[in-house]
Amino acid sequence: MFKRILRYKRIWLLLCAPLGLILTLAARFSSGWVENIHAKYIYPFFANTLGPLLSLAPFSLMEFIILLLIAFLLFYIVWAVVGVCRHKAERKGRLYRFGLNLAGAASVIYLCFVLFMGLNYHRASITEYLDLTVPKSTKEELYALCQLLVRDCNTYRAQMEENGEGIALLSDNGFYETANSAREAYAALEKEIPVLEMADVRNKPLLTSKLFSMVLTTGIYIPFESGINVDVPAYTVPATMCHELTHFRGFMREDEANFLAYLACMGSERADFRYSGSLLAFEYAFNALYDEDLELARNIAELCEPGMLRDIQYEDDYWEPYRHTVVSQVSGEIYDQYLQSNGQESGSKSYGEMIDLLLAYYRS
Repeated sequence: MFKRILRYKRIWLLLCAPLGLILTLAARFSSGWVENIHAKYIYPFFANTLGPLLSLAPFSLMEFIILLLIAFLLFYIVWAVVGVCRHKAERKGRLYRFGLNLAGAASVIYLCFVLFMGLNYHRASITEYLDLTVPKSTKEELYALCQLLVRDCNTYRAQMEENGEGIALLSDNGFYETANSAREAYAALEKEIPVLEMADVRNKPLLTSKLFSMVLTTGIYIPFESGINVDVPAYTVPATMCHELTHFRGFMREDEANFLAYLACMGSERADFRYSGSLLAFEYAFNALYDEDLELARNIAELCEPGMLRDIQYEDDYWEPYRHTVVSQVSGEIYDQYLQSNGQESGSKSYGEMIDLLLAYYRS
């Protein structure tokens, strides 16, 4: 039987999986080569060639390809089951081929993930490039950070227009103008942090934004594209765009992506971008302070101007129908395990750890 299986040429595709696993284990135990070889030469080569090519399309090609693959997989499963039922004499051979094809495809996809995303989870932290130390912060420092952020939010919110319901509006004419401004904001950040230099790519609107809302997701990085949920409140989109552009530049840890997104937004000339970045940071900082000291959190809440409070409530109302559903809870558990398996021990909570980086940044 084993000799018969070896006759299938595609069995060699199964070697991709152990190769990807070996690379991942090597990265975990020794990240130096990831930073000095993969992050500096291998990943940028693919990102700087495939990224601009994919950016030529106004929609997410990778999202479209994934949808096609899902449809093909469902068709292939049905076709295989029907074939096994109809040809009983060839049942074993058909089952071998069916399983081998699925395993081979999964093996190739896993290796691609490792090369284009997975290894970047194990590269050097952005703190090494910014010469930041991240000691344990005090409650007083967290309170001071919240004061700074709420001041910024109020300042930039006052410069924005509102709709009839008093909700903040972006100052452009649509998604692609916002995407172009995100590229400009990141180009400015690259001058300050050269390690972020990468090809000029743009964010794409996700056709399946509704589905992403159901799993509480505002954006996704799919090599080598960043897709944005366009159903969410508009004033949160600039920060999400900069977050996903960070992933494109090879920094996959969520706390670092949020931190660099904040810096990119604050470097923008647009008040709505600065508001988006400040609000992103404020919400994480306020939640951390709320858990630490309720009274101090109440003091910060009293500093929020009415427009800012309306935006926060509007955002909360948007997400409320999607919280505590079976879909969001299951997807949340899966994503939490995904992050932990890639070296982020705190899982989904790592998003909020941007506050430690912010405190270190302002402390320095």
